Amino acid sequence: MRFKNIIAVLGSLFVVLGLFLCIPLFLSLSYHDKAHYAFIIAIVCAVTCGLLMQINRPHKFNIQRWEAIVIVVIGWLGVSLIGALPFYFCGYFPSFLDSFFESVSGFTTTGASILDNIESLPLSILVWRTLTHWLGGMGIIILALVVLPAINVGGRNLYTFESSSLANEQITPKIKDTARLLWIVYFILTASETALLLIAGLPFFDASLTAMATIATGGFSPKNASIAAYGSGWVEAIVVVFMFLSGINFSLYLQLFRSGGSLRGYSEVLKVYFAIIAIAATIVILDLRWHTYANWSNAIRYGVFQVVSINTTTGFVTADWEAWSPVTHMVLLVLMLIGACPGSTTGAIKNSRIILLVKSIYRELVQMIHPRVVTIVRLNRRPIDEKTIQNTLVYVGMYLGFFVVASLLIAASGAGFESSFFSVATTLGGVGPGIGNVGPVESFFSFSAANKVILICCMLLGRLEFYSIFIVLFPKFWRKV
Repeated sequence: MRFKNIIAVLGSLFVVLGLFLCIPLFLSLSYHDKAHYAFIIAIVCAVTCGLLMQINRPHKFNIQRWEAIVIVVIGWLGVSLIGALPFYFCGYFPSFLDSFFESVSGFTTTGASILDNIESLPLSILVWRTLTHWLGGMGIIILALVVLPAINVGGRNLYTFESSSLANEQITPKIKDTARLLWIVYFILTASETALLLIAGLPFFDASLTAMATIATGGFSPKNASIAAYGSGWVEAIVVVFMFLSGINFSLYLQLFRSGGSLRGYSEVLKVYFAIIAIAATIVILDLRWHTYANWSNAIRYGVFQVVSINTTTGFVTADWEAWSPVTHMVLLVLMLIGACPGSTTGAIKNSRIILLVKSIYRELVQMIHPRVVTIVRLNRRPIDEKTIQNTLVYVGMYLGFFVVASLLIAASGAGFESSFFSVATTLGGVGPGIGNVGPVESFFSFSAANKVILICCMLLGRLEFYSIFIVLFPKFWRKV
């Protein structure tokens, strides 16, 4: 393993982050919100560290598989630490751990917050808070592939270990061109939603921050009451549409453009995505009409929004769904675990893995009845090799196993059953709000320091999909390289 390559790439990444920190710094100076010192400190730390790490940088980065794993893991930790500096030095966060929690939640697009009064924050801090979402949604390493011309050979390894293992389509011959096109799609969706929210009557900053959090499926809102604060059916409808679009594989949009509208290669995952939302929405709407709301319009309005918000792991809120019936709680919990499509900005297990899991179970049952029958598991009409199926089953097992262990650890500290269960489900899946002490109108501030560390681990493991972090922590990895 060539540590010179690793250090140089990480240094470049920190410099890029320092440049993005200039955006909220400019706003702080323009609006005189007295938060500029916090951004200056963060920029100096990011740029200084980044430049020092590039003193002996090679001319070209031939990033190998093992180096890519280390870069992705350390890169996400380092960026989250630097991203926490503005929160800590602005004086609105009680400790560095809380600042780090907020930063990790932002970059992993979880949307879990320790803040009780978001609207008291300066505009520049609100912008940086949402910008962490937007940068982390598509992936900070994928961003580095776009803006760092020195990273040439080996970019595929970086792309693979940061994005979903079942959605690594290479649309163009060069992975850097694919990453650039994905970011263009990302920007177009963000700009389109911003424009529509402006037409719907939102102020510019509210519209742009809401759009960035929506497309990143993050859920950080500039309002304490989230989307409910606007009280607008049009705003909610726009947000629902773009949350739904953000839950789809972003490569699909490039494929549609290149093939003239063909969905070939994505049809099965999309059908399951539609079906899960339709079935869950129907159950929630019927339950809300029977137990909560006196008319169908409110049941449909709030039920559909919350189902899409939770299934896409966005976490925006238009109603206090903690007060809804246990039936809706169970439906929302299942949606937290499943998530949306691979290759999107969403979290959780992803529906493609659920499809493979169900098909694998069906194949085993068929082979028990007919041992000589050879059954090929397919996804989107493509045959799936046994290695991918094995990885999928292992991943689902790791996800559910860690979910149970982390829930037990949280419960051991004295947290209630619902708070323990949902706090892990919502942070591991990148959702944000849960039930109990982490309900839609609550925050994570009351959790102990130890529990916050556990939940930070949940957010990072969920975003990097376990393998990268577990491999780095595995002693045999370092002996091999």
